[in-house]
Amino acid sequence: MYLPVVLIAAICVIIAFWLWAIAPNVEHRGFLQKLAKFDYAHRGLHNNKNGIPENSLKAFRLAAESGFGIELDVQLTKDNQVVVHHDADLRKSGKVNKKISELTFAELQAFSLFNTEEQIPLFSETLKAVGSRVPIIVEIKAYNNPEIICPLVAKILQDYTGLYCIESFDPRIVRWFRQNRPNVVRGQLMGKLIPSNELSAFGAFAGMNMLTNFLTRPDFEAYDFIFRNNISLRLAKTLLGMQEVSWTLRNPEDYAIAKNDGAICIFEGFVPNQPQTDGKKSIFEEARTAAAALITVKN
Repeated sequence: MYLPVVLIAAICVIIAFWLWAIAPNVEHRGFLQKLAKFDYAHRGLHNNKNGIPENSLKAFRLAAESGFGIELDVQLTKDNQVVVHHDADLRKSGKVNKKISELTFAELQAFSLFNTEEQIPLFSETLKAVGSRVPIIVEIKAYNNPEIICPLVAKILQDYTGLYCIESFDPRIVRWFRQNRPNVVRGQLMGKLIPSNELSAFGAFAGMNMLTNFLTRPDFEAYDFIFRNNISLRLAKTLLGMQEVSWTLRNPEDYAIAKNDGAICIFEGFVPNQPQTDGKKSIFEEARTAAAALITVKN
């Protein structure tokens, strides 16, 4: 009889610790409700094949004009300028094997994005182009030292009057904002992790199951849609009120699943067309129709 009691007690302790570890911050739920009123264009409302490159001012302006929020990526140049770009290098976007961290911002201006007239923008330029019209989800890449990039991003954002939040795959970055800018809404990016030379099997397991959340206490979990049935995410949503952000939704079917499940949606390759519940024509309807024609990927 003694052994089953001890076993049951141990299981209860493990479950309690698990739930404590994955729990979200609950102080910003009102702000999250404001963010949830928008869908977010992944790297702007872009189509690299149609002359609207990802993470470009053109893509950001088109998203804002169409009434969509924006998801974008930031990292540092050699001279510590905060720029908007996804990859750590220019092999994909600029067709040259150079790292952004090895080039100054002035040197970056010699390269165009995906053979267009657009160039890699400064983060500050992007905020000015958006002009507080729509919310922005700022992903801080894990390419740079968190102690250097986080204060620089925070400084640029401190006078921005629009809605925004930050997110990162790197828990150290999310933790920095928890400790130094607790009023900024923060999210932990996550998906399937594979053990490697840089990541142990336990580290991959802990990351996928959100066990670093006790260090970061994110306001939301931005989880890869393909792997969103993760048990920790399900428990955090169902029992603890975690806000899910779902990325990246590439068709209306996946979008509908995530939307109906209460997730904030980050989309790419199509334009969501939400019906107006009050029966009135959306002021963005014509802009969205035009944007859909621009970004539709032709097979």
